[in-house]
Amino acid sequence: MNRLKIMKEGGAILGAVRSKLYSFVEVGVTPLEIEEKARALIKEYGGEPSFTKVPGYHHVTCVNLNSGIVHGLPVSDVPFVDGDLVTVDCGVYFKGFHTDAAFSKVVGTSTPAKDKFLAAGLASLKSALSVIKPGSRIGDISLATQTVLENAGYYPTRELTGHGIGRELHEEPMIPNLLSVPIESTPELVLGQTLAIENIYADVKPRLSLEKDGWTINVINGKLSAVFEETVQVTEGGCSILTTPTLFQII
Repeated sequence: MNRLKIMKEGGAILGAVRSKLYSFVEVGVTPLEIEEKARALIKEYGGEPSFTKVPGYHHVTCVNLNSGIVHGLPVSDVPFVDGDLVTVDCGVYFKGFHTDAAFSKVVGTSTPAKDKFLAAGLASLKSALSVIKPGSRIGDISLATQTVLENAGYYPTRELTGHGIGRELHEEPMIPNLLSVPIESTPELVLGQTLAIENIYADVKPRLSLEKDGWTINVINGKLSAVFEETVQVTEGGCSILTTPTLFQII
């Protein structure tokens, strides 16, 4: 079985897990319960957790709340309250290959401001995916992400990026969420390449802080942050999302 077929199967496992988690995350649920649910689902669907293969990390998910942006440890037993913005990131390892996916959602009652914030993230992801094809460059993805977010009044992170993915969870190339160098100097996309397109952004120009747990990163000057992520394959006509059902199908 070839790499792309395996990653498509692994992506379907992760997509099913993410879809279940998206429905599960509601008011009254805790990060620890999300972790336990994800662990059980990955096992039930025949995969292995990707994140436990990261040295020093012992959880199958990352769960962040409001201004928490990435790598939050899913250990809290404090329930979510109405209006919390929750981000869940999860990975699946299947037959030697990784896939990676994330979502953000408001639990309970949202607001127009929060709805606009999350809609911008999905729109920026859609824009980023639309420019992926053989011969395009990583910088095209970065610029597409940046343009949509900044036009909506939000701020992509400079330090946190998407990435290549395959036999390793995090591979080259890194995929910045904004363009800071000439597009021509960024890597060219090739047919069959697999990427984790990960749009990471905040409601202010983010100043990031690493918590004492050594993992959780917060936006210390903002109120909201979010992450939308899909694993994709570069195809002849553009790209194919491997983590199915996709975010655009479950949200």
